[in-house]
Amino acid sequence: MPKITVSDKKLTFNNIFYVDSIKGSDTNDGSLSSPFATVNYAVSKCATTGDAVFAKAGTHDVTRIAGTYDSGGLWDDNKAISFIGEKGKTIFLCDGRKHNGRDTHCIMFKNEGTRAYQIIFDFHTGNRTINYETSICYGGGASVRGEVHNCVIKYNTNVAPSLMYGNSTSSTIKFVNCVFDVQKNFTSSYSGIGSTTLENCITNYTFYAEGTRINVYNQCSFDSKYHISNYNEVNLGVGVYSGIYRWVVNKYLFKSKLRGYSFEDMERNLDFILTSDTSPSPFSVSSSGVYGVAYPAWNAFDRDIKTSWLAPNGSTTNQWITLNFGEKVNIDLVSIQGISSAITSAYVITANPKNLRIQGSNDNASWKELHYATSLTWTKEEIKTFSFENNEKFQYIRVFIESNNGAPYIGVSEIKFGFKGLKSYKTPTFSQSNFSDYGMTLIPPMNRVVFKDNHILQDTFSENIDGLWTTKLDRKPLSISFN
Repeated sequence: MPKITVSDKKLTFNNIFYVDSIKGSDTNDGSLSSPFATVNYAVSKCATTGDAVFAKAGTHDVTRIAGTYDSGGLWDDNKAISFIGEKGKTIFLCDGRKHNGRDTHCIMFKNEGTRAYQIIFDFHTGNRTINYETSICYGGGASVRGEVHNCVIKYNTNVAPSLMYGNSTSSTIKFVNCVFDVQKNFTSSYSGIGSTTLENCITNYTFYAEGTRINVYNQCSFDSKYHISNYNEVNLGVGVYSGIYRWVVNKYLFKSKLRGYSFEDMERNLDFILTSDTSPSPFSVSSSGVYGVAYPAWNAFDRDIKTSWLAPNGSTTNQWITLNFGEKVNIDLVSIQGISSAITSAYVITANPKNLRIQGSNDNASWKELHYATSLTWTKEEIKTFSFENNEKFQYIRVFIESNNGAPYIGVSEIKFGFKGLKSYKTPTFSQSNFSDYGMTLIPPMNRVVFKDNHILQDTFSENIDGLWTTKLDRKPLSISFN
């Protein structure tokens, strides 16, 4: 079965249909060497489930002109299709200026198995202004379904955008690590919207307070390539350069024997959602104690900012919460979110930690200190990220809170763990275009000893969609040399 690698994730399909808007033809067979010309034709060739459409770099007009209410953008024909683009280079044009129907929309997925990865949606609403006429999502007279990962939704009309015209309470759409480039603050979705989820998403204006919002940021500034300039996108895990389907970011470029070598900073968030202290396996969580039955330890890992772990009332010092990964992992990044304002208490803000230690262990008894943070102050629902050097693997990671800011208990809303490492790329030729695409001339010291375990360049071709030679590193090398 054909496979394709999207960032770190290897996806397997029954068929992959390739689309090239410049060199392709809809009379071709849709293979890599004989691509189709249009995405819409590729959709027509997909089976009900299990197929993918890979759109090569360039602009693809996916505008669908159907009825009065359901014309607009990318349509899945109620098939479970994966739409995949080249990160930062594949544009889907959804142009409402091309028809006179009442409504125009951008993403029109009816099948819950439909996914979109690494696409820039260029959405024009024409002269329409009402939320149900110009919503980003609509299901074509049925429920809106599916997920959108590491995509940009560029809303090219000077009206307030809305997320969904669901027309059904069973509608559900999920955006993960997406960027919403809009021209005004969001307005509410139309009645009967069902469920919308924004996870690790950002916008340059303000999202409307609806649906489920997990780790979202408003008023973000970003450059032409959608790098966030007023937040640390990697540490926060937000935007298109974070998550498992993130866009590549290369940091260094070396030259050796007419080949270029480039390194990418890699953020690997250990994403999981706990539903109890012992589920899902092999994860388990324990703590020094719990305040009542409403604030169990697993609440700190349920990805819901409205729930929290609280230590027992009166325990204001030396409280801890420990996650057992079930295996040894490398951690050098911890994000902690303060208690949500949804907890109605006079101590909402001051219940958060003041001094804390991040510790690792392999026997849940002897602990090595990885990071010590002091004199912390918080605002409601604030996220603090702690980065530190660590090349060891630990099965248990503990957040040990020495003191808080004056409340009768200690607690946190959410904790996330991650590892920031490196990935290497070897470009086929050391050309000007490869230099521009894959690296910058930020050359680190190269005069230290390189141990055998640190030799990271491989000799076989990878399945990376960029056509690069690549290998992942489990730890950070101190240096690199060329023979």
